[in-house]
Parts: sequence; structure tokens; C-alpha cells
Amino acid sequence: MAVLAARLTEAAAVLGSPRAAEAVAAAAASGPAVAGQAALNALTRCLELLWQRGWLPAEAVRAVPRPLSALASAAVAHACAGFPAAGLHPRWRADLAELGPPRPLLPGPLTPGLTSVVELVAALMALPRLPRTAPAPGGFTGATDRAGVDRRVLERVRGLLAKAESTPFAAEAEALSAKAQELMARYAFEQAVLTADEPVEAATGRLWLDAPYQGPKAQLVDAVATANHCRAVFYARLGCVALVGHETDLEIVQVLAESLLVQSARALRRAPATGRSYRHAFLVAYAHRVQQRLTEATAHARPDSTALVPVLASRTRAVETKFDTLFPGIRTRRTTVTNPTGWTAGLAAADQADLHPHRAVAS
Repeated sequence: MAVLAARLTEAAAVLGSPRAAEAVAAAAASGPAVAGQAALNALTRCLELLWQRGWLPAEAVRAVPRPLSALASAAVAHACAGFPAAGLHPRWRADLAELGPPRPLLPGPLTPGLTSVVELVAALMALPRLPRTAPAPGGFTGATDRAGVDRRVLERVRGLLAKAESTPFAAEAEALSAKAQELMARYAFEQAVLTADEPVEAATGRLWLDAPYQGPKAQLVDAVATANHCRAVFYARLGCVALVGHETDLEIVQVLAESLLVQSARALRRAPATGRSYRHAFLVAYAHRVQQRLTEATAHARPDSTALVPVLASRTRAVETKFDTLFPGIRTRRTTVTNPTGWTAGLAAADQADLHPHRAVAS
């Protein structure tokens, strides 16, 4: 228990309160029940600070080492159980609904449980500050300017996508997918003109990537973002991509990128060759070709109206201004491909990818 008390003291000290450190140390020496409550108090305080650093509940769970994810999920649900739903931003409500109701935080033997709490506190407090994508609890006024994409449009796109997935003919699937992408691009252009008189503000979002090959996967997200008037930054240590763009464009990017990530993984599993260099080249080529296809589809959907030119220019300035404010001095990293076979296979796979932005893709 002495070693555990020392670790609890260190964890509490990270929270920036000497009194908290003293209280946790004393509690650890006072018995299991008191020690457990003190550790949980430290964890709750840690999460409160994380919300102020721009993190969302599901992101906190996603960012910790996998052995701690179950405990993190339970801790987040426990810490947020007292928040009234009406006072939470829709993104917060969605995250907490996904995590489910609070569960016991210290199952099993006490000392291993307390040790896990300390390790979780250390992992969470090492996370960096992130651009805020939604107000923390207590900061939401009940109003949101997030309009998103019209649900009726998405239903039409889902129909096109379902047909593209069910057909055995690659050419037909390609045509249906391109039509779905053009529909979304055309909708975005129409909305830009209709809201031309409204204040232009860029928003932010994040998309988390599964390991391995997070670098090439981030390039795929960046390809989708670039084709849809957004900017992207890859947090290599966290495994996530930060996005900056207009709300409608961000939604298109997030749902389309998620779909293409699943499709690229499926295509890679079906590829005949193996090896890290092949897989890396495959995914980089896939991202390269997808950007070309998306750019072509978007250009085809763009109307000839000159009214769109100043609107898109204004949105571009807003996105660039916000991006430069959030990420000053950002650098572009070049990717080297050493496997031409994987590159060729990735291009071919991308030619068969579904460009429909809002639908589940079977794995």
C-alpha cells in the first residue's frame, strides 16, 4: 500500500493541487475504502480538466492505452452522470449515449483496481490541449449553428449507395458512387449560395483512426478534406485528424472519410500481396486516387453561376484564417513509397471505391 500511496500522490500532484496530493496520500494509508474514494475523486477532477482542454467524452476513451479503455469508459460515464442532458451540446449527448450508463469503477481486487486508476490519471493528464469542437458542460446555451446536411438528401444518397454495393458490376457501382458524390457536392454548393448573406465562420471537427498505418489513413482523410474545401492536420501521437471547414463540408468529409477508410481496409485485405511496404504503398496510392476522383466529381457538380465565386472565396478565407490561428507554423510531411506493386494495386482499388458519403460499409 505504501507504493500505491506514493503513486496516488504523484497522480494527484499532476492535478495541480498540493492539498489534493496530501489528501490522496493520507487516504491511501487510511484503508481500502478511503483510498478508493480518493483515487476516484482524483480521476473525476482529471476528467473535468480534460473537458476544459477541448476533449469530448468518447475521445478521452479513445486516446488512452487499450488496456485502460474499459476503465476510462466507466470513469467518463460516472463523471458525467450528473450532467443534465438539456445542458449538453448534441455532440456530448451522442458521446455519452454511446458510452452507456455508469458502471462500477473498481471491480475485482482493490489494489490492482487502484493501480489502474492511477495509470489512467497519468495517461489522461498527458493528453494535449485540442481545438474545441463543442462547449464543455455548463458552457452550452442550448443554441447551435450546426445545421448539417439535409436528411432527405442523405436518404437519396443512401439509396444510391445501397444499389452500388449490391450490384455485381463494377462499372455500374462506379457510376452510382460518382452520382452520389455529385449529389452531395451539388447540395453543398446550393447551400453556399442560399446562405451567402449569413456570417461566414469555420468550424472544427476530429476523426479518429484505427491502427495500424495511421499515417496513410490520415492522408486519405486529408484527400477527402481537400476535395471538399476543408483543411486537415494529423496528430500522429494521438492517431486522429483535426478538421477545419464549414459545417456542411465537415459533415460530408467525416462521413465520406469513414466510409472510404472501411472500404480501403476491405480492399487491402483482398489484395494478393503482403508486407508492410506493399500495404503502405497501397494505402497511399488509394488516398491519392480518391482525391483525384473526388475533385473530378466536385468539379462536375459545380454550377456555372458566378454567384458562387465570392461565396466560396469568403468561405476559403474563413477556413484558412481559423486554420492558421489554430495551427500556426504547421509543416507538411512528404510520404515516400517504395513498393510499386502496392501503389498500382492501391490505385486500382480506389477506382472501385464507393464515393457515397453517408452510409455504413460492410467489412
